[in-house]
Amino acid sequence: MKNQALLIISLLLCFTTCKKDSIDENLCYSNTLISQVNSGDLAVRGLTYNSNCLIYESTEPFVYKRFSYDGQNTLSKVEEAFSFNAFSCVMIPGASLESDPRKAKISAYSEFEYDNSARLTKKSVYFFNSGHAKLVSYQTYEYLDDKILKSNTFNPQGQLTEYHDYKYDDRGNVTKDDQFQNNSGLKLVNSVTYEFDNKNNPYMVFASEGNPGIYTNKNNIIKETSVSYNGTAVYRNEKLIVYEYNSLDYPVKINGLDCIYGK
Repeated sequence: MKNQALLIISLLLCFTTCKKDSIDENLCYSNTLISQVNSGDLAVRGLTYNSNCLIYESTEPFVYKRFSYDGQNTLSKVEEAFSFNAFSCVMIPGASLESDPRKAKISAYSEFEYDNSARLTKKSVYFFNSGHAKLVSYQTYEYLDDKILKSNTFNPQGQLTEYHDYKYDDRGNVTKDDQFQNNSGLKLVNSVTYEFDNKNNPYMVFASEGNPGIYTNKNNIIKETSVSYNGTAVYRNEKLIVYEYNSLDYPVKINGLDCIYGK
């Protein structure tokens, strides 16, 4: 148990050494916005929201993300910092380990483009190499009304490397995600099906990033069944997720992890 606690602490302390700043008074707090996820006494994820109550920062082991918006409050850019330094700092709101990674060196970022209906049409991903941003991939999207039916991933040369097909239930939850990869021809490599509760999913705050599934579902996944294909071999895995809810029908426990809302 002691070794497990030390491991979690090491995972949390993952960013370039930085100076703690004062708390931004313009941040939004709400009892329907998840702000922290704890494992026992240790915080394993922290989230903050801008004055418009849109996701502003997300911190978890090894990854810090910062979100930027245009004048219409449409997501325009997501910056990411990655680190394997176990003796640095992480921002978890309200936790005893709280500090501020805003000065961490950005390693990658994504830029977003939209159609005239404000639907995401393209997401371009860049990584920094020797101080220069380099395009590593981009995604395009196909829709039925406001639902993403297919996401296509291309390399910088415009060659399709993989795509995902999505199916939905009547509530807008992704019930099936089929992943195809282009390795000497397009082949199905993974198929995942989902079952849901009828409660509120707190992670919809990430829906604008264009990743259908857990971040766009209205409800929470209670069962996930994945089937992976590797040549002639087929691997099946099933995962159950257990929740406890508050009076507003948001999870306060997810498989034993504690979810905190508001300030």
